[in-house]
Amino acid sequence: MKKLIEHYSDYTATETAKSSYIKYRVGVIRHEFWLKNRKNKIDFHIDPYDWFIVNNLKPGNTCIYASAGYYLDEVIDNLTVIESKPIVKTFYPSVVICKQQKEIGELFPNKFDNFVVSNSRGDHWANGLDSISEYFDSYVKSLNTNGLIFYSLRDTQIPGWNRLTKNHHDYFLDFAKHLEKTYNLNLLWHDIQFAKKIKDGAGNYDMMENPDTTNGNIKFIFQLGTNSHNINTEFLNA
Repeated sequence: MKKLIEHYSDYTATETAKSSYIKYRVGVIRHEFWLKNRKNKIDFHIDPYDWFIVNNLKPGNTCIYASAGYYLDEVIDNLTVIESKPIVKTFYPSVVICKQQKEIGELFPNKFDNFVVSNSRGDHWANGLDSISEYFDSYVKSLNTNGLIFYSLRDTQIPGWNRLTKNHHDYFLDFAKHLEKTYNLNLLWHDIQFAKKIKDGAGNYDMMENPDTTNGNIKFIFQLGTNSHNINTEFLNA
């Protein structure tokens, strides 16, 4: 008698280069820019938030972690791209693979003047903000003196907090203040937005998710040890 399959985990998983790429491709929205820019030699496609980041980087070394940063190698000098998925090496050979965030601080102590993480789901799902706080330890260790951290996330991917009893804006701003105190950071800029639930003509609420699901609706820029860097918001909605 054939075995009765009751759960997807009962299936034997076959990992191939093609299946690994498909899983990566589906989960990483920014990879679309990489594909577009490879085919188009005239126009360069860039995410609006990435354009804001590019125009606020400090001179020096930049690292983009788990955010398909390889698509920006034409516009960012001295760029190091770190990803957790080995499949990235098949199409971007210079990528550095770190399967765990703690490896970053070990491999690149005091290396980067800018460190960018844009809505990396690998940061969020384990223990929510506790995980992010733990990972910041490694991110900060990789920073040079007075370096910047650009960090964004989606509140819908953060488990473990009561949305009915907490002020959403204050909850995430308090987290940023916690990071400031813990890692000698200064919050230079933040943008925390939530979709406004407004009834339409039929009396129904808009069921769309929060703004900017690609980059996250919560964005922070920190500077290590000082607040000397000026953030130019002119490029935010360019």
